[in-house]
Amino acid sequence: MELAGAILFDKNHKILLIHRNTKDSKQWELPGGKLEEKELPDQAVIRELREELNIEVQIIKYIGLKESEEKGNLLKYHCYQCKIENGTPELMEEKFDDIKYFSKNELLENKELSSNMKVLISNTDIDNI
Repeated sequence: MELAGAILFDKNHKILLIHRNTKDSKQWELPGGKLEEKELPDQAVIRELREELNIEVQIIKYIGLKESEEKGNLLKYHCYQCKIENGTPELMEEKFDDIKYFSKNELLENKELSSNMKVLISNTDIDNI
C-alpha cells in the first residue's frame, strides 16, 4: 500500500498528529492517506490534508520514503514537510477524534503511535527538519 503524509510544525517545532479512533485502530498518526489511482504522492498529500483537516498546504520538502508493516501489510509512506497556507486544522472525518501537536520527547513517550510514525521517529532527525 502506498501512502503520503505531512509533517506540519507549529511555532515551537511540535508536530501535528491526528488520532484515529475506530474499532480496528486507535493510534496517533500524521495527516495523510492512500494514493488514489494514477495520483502522485505530492498530489495525494495536498488532497488528503484538504479532506482530513480542511487546510491548504504548501510542500516545503520531501523527507523521504519510509517503509513499515501494519497488520501484515507493507506500507510505503512518502513523507513531506508542509506548511499551512490557508485554514486552521480541524477534524473533518469521523474516524478521527483528536488533533494535537507533539514535541519530540512526547512522541518518544507515546505508546499509541502508528507504525509509520514509529519508523519516522527512529529513522529521521526531527530536530533538523
